[in-house]
Amino acid sequence: MENLEYLESEIASFTEAFCPYGYLDIKTALLRTLSAGFDATWAFDQITVFCDECGLEFSKVDPCYIVMEGILQQARNEIEALSGFDICNDANFYVYGNFMCSSFEGVEEDREQLRSALTGCSWQFDDLSECARYWLVENEVELGSDEVK
Repeated sequence: MENLEYLESEIASFTEAFCPYGYLDIKTALLRTLSAGFDATWAFDQITVFCDECGLEFSKVDPCYIVMEGILQQARNEIEALSGFDICNDANFYVYGNFMCSSFEGVEEDREQLRSALTGCSWQFDDLSECARYWLVENEVELGSDEVK
Protein backbone atom coordinates (compact mmCIF):
# COMPACT_ATOMS: atom_id res chain seq x y z
CA MET A 1 0.00 0.00 0.00
CA GLU A 2 2.84 2.35 0.83
CA ASN A 3 4.32 1.91 -2.66
CA LEU A 4 0.96 2.75 -4.27
CA GLU A 5 0.65 5.96 -2.23
CA TYR A 6 4.20 6.91 -3.17
CA LEU A 7 3.45 6.20 -6.84
CA GLU A 8 0.28 8.34 -6.70
CA SER A 9 2.27 11.15 -5.09
CA GLU A 10 4.93 10.97 -7.80
CA ILE A 11 2.30 10.92 -10.56
CA ALA A 12 0.74 14.06 -9.06
CA SER A 13 4.15 15.77 -8.91
CA PHE A 14 4.93 14.74 -12.48
CA THR A 15 1.57 16.02 -13.74
CA GLU A 16 1.97 19.29 -11.83
CA ALA A 17 5.28 19.89 -13.58
CA PHE A 18 3.39 19.96 -16.89
CA CYS A 19 0.43 21.92 -15.59
CA PRO A 20 1.15 24.02 -12.51
CA TYR A 21 -2.35 25.48 -12.26
CA GLY A 22 -5.03 24.39 -9.85
CA TYR A 23 -8.18 22.62 -10.99
CA LEU A 24 -10.43 25.64 -10.37
CA ASP A 25 -8.11 27.95 -12.31
CA ILE A 26 -8.20 25.57 -15.27
CA LYS A 27 -11.97 25.17 -14.97
CA THR A 28 -12.52 28.94 -14.85
CA ALA A 29 -10.22 29.62 -17.80
CA LEU A 30 -11.95 26.94 -19.88
CA LEU A 31 -15.46 28.03 -18.90
CA ARG A 32 -14.61 31.55 -20.08
CA THR A 33 -13.03 30.15 -23.24
CA LEU A 34 -16.03 27.97 -24.12
CA SER A 35 -18.50 30.74 -23.28
CA ALA A 36 -16.71 32.97 -25.79
CA GLY A 37 -17.01 30.34 -28.52
CA PHE A 38 -13.45 29.04 -28.42
CA ASP A 39 -11.94 25.70 -27.37
CA ALA A 40 -9.14 24.44 -25.12
CA THR A 41 -6.62 24.61 -27.97
CA TRP A 42 -7.34 28.34 -28.36
CA ALA A 43 -6.84 28.87 -24.61
CA PHE A 44 -3.55 26.96 -24.62
CA ASP A 45 -2.37 28.95 -27.65
CA GLN A 46 -3.22 32.22 -25.89
CA ILE A 47 -1.14 31.21 -22.87
CA THR A 48 1.77 29.97 -24.97
CA VAL A 49 1.91 33.12 -27.10
CA PHE A 50 1.65 35.33 -24.00
CA CYS A 51 4.56 33.49 -22.35
CA ASP A 52 6.67 33.70 -25.50
CA GLU A 53 5.97 37.40 -26.07
CA CYS A 54 6.58 38.36 -22.45
CA GLY A 55 9.49 36.01 -21.84
CA LEU A 56 7.73 34.36 -18.92
CA GLU A 57 7.69 30.77 -17.78
CA PHE A 58 4.45 28.87 -18.23
CA SER A 59 4.23 28.26 -14.49
CA LYS A 60 4.49 31.98 -13.67
CA VAL A 61 1.38 33.29 -15.45
CA ASP A 62 -2.33 33.53 -14.68
CA PRO A 63 -4.24 31.42 -17.23
CA CYS A 64 -7.58 33.03 -16.41
CA TYR A 65 -6.23 36.53 -16.97
CA ILE A 66 -4.61 35.56 -20.26
CA VAL A 67 -7.74 33.91 -21.63
CA MET A 68 -9.92 36.83 -20.55
CA GLU A 69 -7.48 39.34 -22.04
CA GLY A 70 -7.67 37.42 -25.33
CA ILE A 71 -11.46 37.64 -25.20
CA LEU A 72 -11.31 41.37 -24.42
CA GLN A 73 -8.93 42.04 -27.33
CA GLN A 74 -11.12 40.10 -29.78
CA ALA A 75 -14.19 42.01 -28.60
CA ARG A 76 -12.24 45.28 -28.74
CA ASN A 77 -11.27 44.75 -32.37
CA GLU A 78 -14.79 43.82 -33.45
CA ILE A 79 -16.51 46.64 -31.54
CA GLU A 80 -14.07 49.21 -32.90
CA ALA A 81 -14.55 47.92 -36.46
CA LEU A 82 -18.32 48.09 -36.01
CA SER A 83 -18.68 51.42 -34.22
CA GLY A 84 -15.33 53.23 -34.20
CA PHE A 85 -15.38 53.04 -30.37
CA ASP A 86 -12.23 51.64 -28.73
CA ILE A 87 -13.22 50.04 -25.42
CA CYS A 88 -9.70 50.47 -24.02
CA ASN A 89 -8.75 53.93 -25.32
CA ASP A 90 -12.14 55.67 -25.55
CA ALA A 91 -13.19 54.01 -22.29
CA ASN A 92 -11.31 52.10 -19.62
CA PHE A 93 -12.46 48.49 -19.86
CA TYR A 94 -9.83 46.01 -18.70
CA VAL A 95 -9.27 42.58 -17.16
CA TYR A 96 -8.50 42.37 -13.46
CA GLY A 97 -6.26 39.33 -13.11
CA ASN A 98 -6.51 37.15 -10.03
CA PHE A 99 -6.57 33.56 -11.29
CA MET A 100 -10.06 32.05 -10.84
CA CYS A 101 -11.29 35.39 -9.44
CA SER A 102 -10.24 37.32 -12.57
CA SER A 103 -12.93 39.62 -13.89
CA PHE A 104 -13.83 42.02 -16.66
CA GLU A 105 -13.89 45.56 -15.29
CA GLY A 106 -15.39 48.87 -16.34
CA VAL A 107 -17.41 51.62 -14.72
CA GLU A 108 -20.99 52.56 -15.53
CA GLU A 109 -19.87 55.72 -17.35
CA ASP A 110 -17.82 53.55 -19.73
CA ARG A 111 -20.78 51.21 -20.27
CA GLU A 112 -22.99 54.19 -21.09
CA GLN A 113 -20.44 55.48 -23.62
CA LEU A 114 -20.27 52.03 -25.20
CA ARG A 115 -24.06 51.69 -25.35
CA SER A 116 -24.25 55.10 -27.01
CA ALA A 117 -21.58 54.17 -29.58
CA LEU A 118 -23.35 50.90 -30.41
CA THR A 119 -26.83 52.41 -30.68
CA GLY A 120 -26.35 53.48 -34.29
CA CYS A 121 -25.01 50.08 -35.33
CA SER A 122 -27.94 47.79 -34.54
CA TRP A 123 -28.25 46.59 -38.14
CA GLN A 124 -24.72 45.14 -37.84
CA PHE A 125 -25.09 43.29 -34.53
CA ASP A 126 -25.36 39.97 -36.37
CA ASP A 127 -21.78 40.50 -37.57
CA LEU A 128 -20.42 40.28 -34.01
CA SER A 129 -18.84 36.98 -33.01
CA GLU A 130 -19.90 34.86 -30.07
CA CYS A 131 -16.79 36.17 -28.32
CA ALA A 132 -17.75 39.84 -28.68
CA ARG A 133 -21.33 39.10 -27.62
CA TYR A 134 -20.08 37.21 -24.56
CA TRP A 135 -17.81 40.10 -23.57
CA LEU A 136 -20.67 42.58 -23.96
CA VAL A 137 -22.99 40.51 -21.74
CA GLU A 138 -20.25 40.10 -19.14
CA ASN A 139 -19.95 43.90 -19.11
CA GLU A 140 -23.70 44.45 -18.74
CA VAL A 141 -24.29 45.64 -22.30
CA GLU A 142 -27.21 43.88 -23.96
CA LEU A 143 -27.89 44.05 -27.67
CA GLY A 144 -31.53 44.04 -28.71
CA SER A 145 -32.88 43.79 -32.23
CA ASP A 146 -32.77 47.57 -32.59
CA GLU A 147 -31.57 48.87 -29.24
CA VAL A 148 -28.75 48.61 -26.74
CA LYS A 149 -29.44 48.27 -23.02
